Amino acid sequence: MIKLQKTIVLVSIMCLLTLNAQEDNRLKVRLDAGVPVGVTSENLGLLLSVEPKIGVSKSMVIGLKFGVALNAQEFENNNTTPFDVDAESDNAIISFVHTIDYYWNENHARPYVGLGVGYFSLSQVSLANTTDEVQEGSTKNRIGFLLRGGIDVGKTRFGLEYNIIPKTDIQLPNEQILGTIDSTYLGLTIGFTI
Repeated sequence: MIKLQKTIVLVSIMCLLTLNAQEDNRLKVRLDAGVPVGVTSENLGLLLSVEPKIGVSKSMVIGLKFGVALNAQEFENNNTTPFDVDAESDNAIISFVHTIDYYWNENHARPYVGLGVGYFSLSQVSLANTTDEVQEGSTKNRIGFLLRGGIDVGKTRFGLEYNIIPKTDIQLPNEQILGTIDSTYLGLTIGFTI
């Protein structure tokens, strides 16, 4: 129930920001989609984000990026337990990142570089053992960083982003460490401004 309430509040805020974006030329909302690059997961990898942004000068924009990365994590098992990470199940990273972008010019095609810092929430990990018993392995959420660059052409953005998230342990319910998760990923994105 608490997750539903948080979702409703988040959607309400995004709707208000979208309405304000229509009235204030400095306030924009960007929708991005993309794929993680170089991830070994056999499942479909996908990146989605919504980012309200406000221009603080002609060449600088700040924002708050709400994003989700599906199947972008790499698992390392230390083989000290009978459990293995279920590689066929999906995993997700939900992020809330404060961003700042710098644009090199004011032309129609505007190259940019950006960085950000924020909170990355990692999904629980499905674990399986030889008796087909499935359990959830817990992980700790992390503070991470974002480096990105690309080009805006009109209202379309083509970008490359690198999310740096410290590794975290996978813990069994009895607090035994199964292995680690490397959640750092490189993403190729395309976005549109509303």
